[in-house]
Amino acid sequence: MSDIDVKINGHDVSSYLEDNLSAFAVSFGLKINQYFGLEAFYQQSEEGEKTVLDDIEKTKTKYKAYGLDFIGYLPITPQFDLLGSAGVGYYDAEASYEVYGIERLSLSDNGFGWRVGVGGQFNITDNWGIRVMARYVDPDIEGLKNMVDISAGIRYTF
Repeated sequence: MSDIDVKINGHDVSSYLEDNLSAFAVSFGLKINQYFGLEAFYQQSEEGEKTVLDDIEKTKTKYKAYGLDFIGYLPITPQFDLLGSAGVGYYDAEASYEVYGIERLSLSDNGFGWRVGVGGQFNITDNWGIRVMARYVDPDIEGLKNMVDISAGIRYTF
C-alpha cells in the first residue's frame, strides 16, 4: 500500500496507478546477541496493472528495493519476540501508460530512503521461526510519498 502523488503536465494521474502491489523478499542477517541484529534485504514487487476507460488505457507499476535493517528483539517468552526495526534502502520504481497496447509514457525514479517497523517472531524451534512485520517506508522517490510494507515469512537460523 502506498501514498502516490504523481502529476504529469500539472494533471494529477495518481488514481490511474495501482498502489497495492504484492512482492517477494529475501533477507540474510546476523543476530549479534539476544537483543540486536542486522539484516540485508532484497525485495521485488509484481507488475501491478490498472485498466482505465474499458481496456482502452492501461497503466503498469512495479518496484525493487534492497538495503540494511537494524533489528531489535524483545523476548516476551522463550518462543516469542517482539521486534522493532530501523533501516535504509535503495528503491527503484517504474510506471508506464499504454493506449490500445502501445506504450505512450514511461516513468522511473529511484532514491535512498528510510524505513521503520514493528512485528513479532514465533520461534518454533532453535532454527525455525515465523515472522510478521509492518514497516513504514519513505523511499525518497518523486511522486511516491510513502509505502506501508506488511510481510509474513518463515525464518531459518544457522
